[in-house]
Amino acid sequence: MSIKDQITKWLIEESFTVTKLETPPEARVSWSIGVTTPGVPGIRFSVIMPMEKQDRVVLVMGIAISQEHKSELEKLKPTERVKVIHSILLKALSVCTDCKIAVQPDVVNPFTIAINMEIFGEEIERYGKSYFMKLLTRFLNTYLAIVSGFNEWFPVLPQVTKEKEPRTYI
Repeated sequence: MSIKDQITKWLIEESFTVTKLETPPEARVSWSIGVTTPGVPGIRFSVIMPMEKQDRVVLVMGIAISQEHKSELEKLKPTERVKVIHSILLKALSVCTDCKIAVQPDVVNPFTIAINMEIFGEEIERYGKSYFMKLLTRFLNTYLAIVSGFNEWFPVLPQVTKEKEPRTYI
C-alpha cells in the first residue's frame, strides 16, 4: 500500500473527511489530499508529497487572520503588533517544535500564518498509525494555540442572543 493510501486510510478510520486536491503543475507536488477534522467547526489542512522530496509528506495549513483581529492589530503601533505576533508564535512553537511557522506577508502586517510539518516516510513505516496521529494532533493543536493567542490579545465574543424566559410545564 502506498504512503498516500495508508495515510488516507488512517484519516478515514479516525473520522476525518478526506478529498483529493488538484494542484497546479507549478506547485511541484506529486500528490495532495485535503483533510477536514471531525466536529464543528472542522479544521482544514492538506497532506502533500513534494515532487523534489518524495521521502516525506508535509502537513500544510494556512490560518487566515480574522477581520476582527486584523482590525484590532491595525489600531496598534507597528512595534506593538510585532510583540503580539511574537507572543502568538511563541505559544504555537511551544506546542509544536517540529512545525515550520511563517507569518505572511510579514510580522508587522500579518494576513495569514502558514504551518508546515514534515514527516519522513521511514518514520511512518517504522512507527505506524499511532505515531502519525500523535504528530497530526500536535500539528492541529498549533492551530488552536494560534487562535487562542489571538483571542487572548483580542477577545472576539459570539453574538449574544436574547434568552427566553424559563417556562414551567405542568
